This record gives sequence, structure tokens and C-alpha cells, in this order.
Amino acid sequence: PKFIMAGGKLVKVLIHTKVANYMEFKPVDGSFVYRHSDKKGGKVYKVPITPSEALKSSLLGMVEKTRMAQFTSWVASVKTDDPKTWSAGGVMKTKLPLDTMNGREFFKYWKLEAGTVEVLTHVCALYRDNSFNEAPALEVVTKMQLYLESMTRFAGMTSPYLYPLYGLGELPQAFARLAAVHGGTYMLNRDLDGTPVFGPDDLKVEYDPEGVCVGLKVKDVVARTKMVVGDPSYFPDKCRRRGKVVRAIALLSQPLPNTNDAPSCQVIFPAAQVNRTNDLYLFCCGASHKVAPQSRYVAFLSSNVEGECDGMSAEQVAQRELNVGLNLLTNGGGVVRIFYDVYELLVPNSDGDADRVFISESFDPTSHFETAINDVLAMYKRITGSDLVLEEGA
Repeated sequence: PKFIMAGGKLVKVLIHTKVANYMEFKPVDGSFVYRHSDKKGGKVYKVPITPSEALKSSLLGMVEKTRMAQFTSWVASVKTDDPKTWSAGGVMKTKLPLDTMNGREFFKYWKLEAGTVEVLTHVCALYRDNSFNEAPALEVVTKMQLYLESMTRFAGMTSPYLYPLYGLGELPQAFARLAAVHGGTYMLNRDLDGTPVFGPDDLKVEYDPEGVCVGLKVKDVVARTKMVVGDPSYFPDKCRRRGKVVRAIALLSQPLPNTNDAPSCQVIFPAAQVNRTNDLYLFCCGASHKVAPQSRYVAFLSSNVEGECDGMSAEQVAQRELNVGLNLLTNGGGVVRIFYDVYELLVPNSDGDADRVFISESFDPTSHFETAINDVLAMYKRITGSDLVLEEGA
């Protein structure tokens, strides 16, 4: 499961396509970050969403709060397409070359503490590692502006994130309803008695002599089509491996520890805080979003696998890769049961233009949709030859 950034591209796609008319959303109750220190050990902190929360937060010291306030105010005021607004500073203004400087140079100018930069880049800008150091400063600012805009995108926001009532299964259902209105047909892989109609070896793409897709064969029946769109699990021979993801799926009897009993929340464990290269992501949701019974919660903890895992069970891999996050889950005493899973990250070998078979990438371990929606929009451009122009209500 993934949360949806309120000001992000997925929300714009859902509104543009009118799929949002068939769904209900509710704000996620909080966004948190894990910090570790030699004195206090590991602790989860709420990421402030209002100025008053920021003043009360123990995430930053008083002097750093002042610098942070100046920085966020500047980020909110900048127009990324207008270099005249790129000047910063008090009496002595300095024009920042956002289009040529990188993230490392950008944060050096602002003289923010390393811990503050970590929160801004991993929790707000949603970088999964330290690649922000070499990223263009303009990209960094744009990502942080998205976070700030998402916090005020809709009334009653308690975090920058939304989640559909009844879970993400509502997304394909809403698309199916809208497709039906326009004459689309959906076929589920179930017979009248509930048994699967076909297995993984019964579904094959049919090609013409030039190698271009002309249909999809299911057992002895061919559905004629000019293109096929699917995820990598249908086309393993057309994809290559790009690592693995490990997940722990927990059923809980109480909210996550140290999250102020938030019924739904995200916790990001920056890589440096847990001695890793990649961040850990913790997703939790419950009855308030109608995905679990009262007093029950579902949590997903995930990250990239960073070491060899041949011959290891999924639980063994999770214990090695997700150790800090698992400790947070289990120390609260509310774990009813935990399941473990490891899956391959697959990416297509080609763009699909030659054979008209368009394949998405596997979901990454993040607990938000910002990377996945970029893949969807890239597929749209490969299929149609042009970018999707997002106009709300169009």
C-alpha cells in the first residue's frame, strides 16, 4: 500500500480523468521520522504541519527552528520558473543559481544542520537516498514545494497525504466503473464457481510476422488488440532484474508506538539513522480508513535488499534489513501476527514502441505514490507519443 501526496500528480490524474468522482479520500493522520542519537537512542518524531507544531516540536533546537522557518518561508515564496525570485538573505541579498547549483551547494548556503537537511530531503522532498546532493537545486526546491502545497491542498489536512476509504482496491474499481461508462469491458480471472480461468502459462501475446502485437491469447481464444499494457509479472522474459524489495506485513491491535496513537501514519527511517544506504518506510492504517476492524491496524514495513540473500528465508532477510523498524513494531506489544515477503524489482528491457507491448516497473518500497505515478505518466507518453496535460475538471 502507498499513501497519496495531496498535491501530487496522482491526485491531478484522478481529478483530470474524473476517477476521483467514484472514490472517497481521507487525510492520513500524521507523518513521522525516526532519529537516533547516542544519548536518547532511537525515537520517532512527528513532522510538524503547522507553525505552532513546529515551535513545540523537539525535532529541532530553538536556533535551528529559526533557520528552518526562514528556509521554508523562502521555499514557499520562490517561483521556480522566475529567476527574479531566486534571491535569498536579509539585508544583503544573494541570488541563488538554482538551475546550475546542486543540492549540496544549495544546503551549504543555508547553513542548516545535517539532521535538518536529512528531514527536509528524505521526509519532505522524499529522496530515497543521498542522491539529492548531486541533484539540481531547482529539483530539490520543487519537491519541497510539493510537500508544502500538499499540507494545504484540501481542508482539514493533518499531513500531506491522503488515502482512499476502503483501501487502494478502490483505485482499479473506480477506473473500471468509469471505463464501463465509456464502453470498456473488464474480465476477471474467475469462473462462475470462483476458480481461476487461466494460469500464468495460459496467457500469451500474439505477434504478426514483423514482431508487432496483434492480440492476446488465453488458452484457445485470441482477443485482438493493437497494444498490450501490463505489469512485469506478466512478462518476465521482457524484463530485467534491478534488485529486490523486502516487506514485513503486520497485523496490530493498537497504533504504532510513539505516534500519538495516530490511526493512520507514515514513518520514514532515513538511511543514515539506521546504518543503511536506503531508507526504511513504515505505513500504518486502520478502521478510520475502513481497511481494518475497530481496534485493529495493518502496517507495512519495507526497503530495498542491500545484501546477498540467496538461500535465506523472507523472515531472515527482513530481520537483517528491517531490524530497526521491526523493533519499533514489536516493542509496542500490539503485534498480532507478522508476515514476510521478498520480491524482485523488475524493469522492462525496451520502451514497447517496436512491439506495442508496454510494461510498467515493479513497485518500489516507498510508502507513497510519487515514484509510481512518474512511471505511469512515462508509459502514457510512450503509448501516445505526447505528455498527459493535467487540467483539473477537464
